[in-house]
Amino acid sequence: MQSLRCTPRVIYQGLLSCCLLIFCQGLSAESDSSVLSVEPKPRLMITTTLGNIEIELAPQSAPLTVRNFLQYADRHYYDGTIFHRVIQGFIIETGGFDHKLNAFEPGQSVANESVGGLLNIKGSVAMARGHDPDSAKAQFFINLKDNRNFDAKYGNPGYTVFGQVISGMDVVQNIATSKVEKYNHQFVHWPVENIKIISIQRSPGP
Repeated sequence: MQSLRCTPRVIYQGLLSCCLLIFCQGLSAESDSSVLSVEPKPRLMITTTLGNIEIELAPQSAPLTVRNFLQYADRHYYDGTIFHRVIQGFIIETGGFDHKLNAFEPGQSVANESVGGLLNIKGSVAMARGHDPDSAKAQFFINLKDNRNFDAKYGNPGYTVFGQVISGMDVVQNIATSKVEKYNHQFVHWPVENIKIISIQRSPGP
């Protein structure tokens, strides 16, 4: 058997390999830690003329939608908007019009994140949109029951859920029982008495 000679060069290469291995393992551990870390879930207080509704957002499930919503909230876009679509036992919707039904002007649309995302269950907060799955902008709704027909099916996009009501569901139900009327072909379930969003502000975590 041939003997191994531990020359200074061999020893140096061995030490260098060990250092590189330790360094790479450290990077791997740091990377795994960042992947496993749980991002804080933003909470926001929706102050309405009928009371407060607190919601918790889900950035890990709908990061683009959450960022989009926070941008609107932080620049006070929702202040003065009304709940323009109220259907008892179904949904309440807001984020697009003032008390005179003048349309607000939102920014760019956000990509749909419903496929593989959260479900449209009672108390969940989801983005309203048109026929185009990627047409959601600022309008959103709160589900009053499990509306599973809004979920993505077989890879086809549904309505993106990005949060959940964590307190104030009684206020949501109170809004839902409001008397509504048909104003025109667009506002079929418009509350007779305006229910206004005074503000949407970030609230402290638990």
